[in-house]
Amino acid sequence: MGSHPVTRLLSLAAVCAAAVAWAASGSAEPAQPSAVLTQATGDLHVTNSQDGHAIFRATGLAPGGSVSGTVRLQNTGSLPGDLALQQLDVRDQPGANGGRLSDGVSLDISDVTGGSSVPIFTGRLAGFGSRSLGAIGPGESRTFRFAAALPDGGLPPSAGGGDNAYAGSGLTVRYDWTATATGPGPTPSGDPVVKIRLRKKKLLRRGYLDVMASCDIACRVSAYAQLPKPKRARRALRTKRRSATLSVANKTARIRLKLGRKAKRQLRRTLTKKKRVVLKVKVRVSAASGGPSKAYTRKLKVKRAKLTRRARRR
Repeated sequence: MGSHPVTRLLSLAAVCAAAVAWAASGSAEPAQPSAVLTQATGDLHVTNSQDGHAIFRATGLAPGGSVSGTVRLQNTGSLPGDLALQQLDVRDQPGANGGRLSDGVSLDISDVTGGSSVPIFTGRLAGFGSRSLGAIGPGESRTFRFAAALPDGGLPPSAGGGDNAYAGSGLTVRYDWTATATGPGPTPSGDPVVKIRLRKKKLLRRGYLDVMASCDIACRVSAYAQLPKPKRARRALRTKRRSATLSVANKTARIRLKLGRKAKRQLRRTLTKKKRVVLKVKVRVSAASGGPSKAYTRKLKVKRAKLTRRARRR
């Protein structure tokens, strides 16, 4: 068993008041395009989409501004593994007023795999450190979104105070993803306590619903939604199963389930005959470290949309 880092660069520049700022791309060590671990029973091979490029770059970032980017990791090997993310080489280039962007910039990292939104970290960039990201199975991919912002502190008290302290400052940060092979079998773990809520606001108009889930420990959640089976149909229509690793305890994550064209047509057709349709949402939860999973079923009632007065006249 072993681990190997996958490195990425994040470059950020800020401008405060009327000053112009620029951040160099940095002279960090070249990023490695993949992490490869080999065992007698198989291998763990994690590749990434950026391949040595920065996640994002920003020049002239004013107070209240933000910038974002994504990186996709994929396990093309035959073994499962655990992912971890570490922030390294935080390099501040203070401007004339001495402001350090690492103390002022806020960072938001989330797992957005498959349209989901799983929080990883929210806070000051300087306080990130490292985070466990949970498991990645053979053939599986994970997509992470990074968003950095320079909060607007209001009117600066002086020419060199407040937000003006960051005028002309720059920042370069390096991130390492570490993939560690875990072997073919799960490891024993306690059962997570899960909370599940369903959101259907955009189901009829956009064709998707959201499963909002949180666990008291790091956990793995998968879900799909199933429509009622018509009398003459061979099987019930359902969404694709979506999975997410919730690496932060007690943080609510969003798992988005999208109906296909046939399922949307069936739902709308049924609602023309009935006032409501009941969908079943199947959720399976296990500890992120492995072990047995537990199944849950939630029912989602979808009511026929009320026609507006203008629509009735047509």
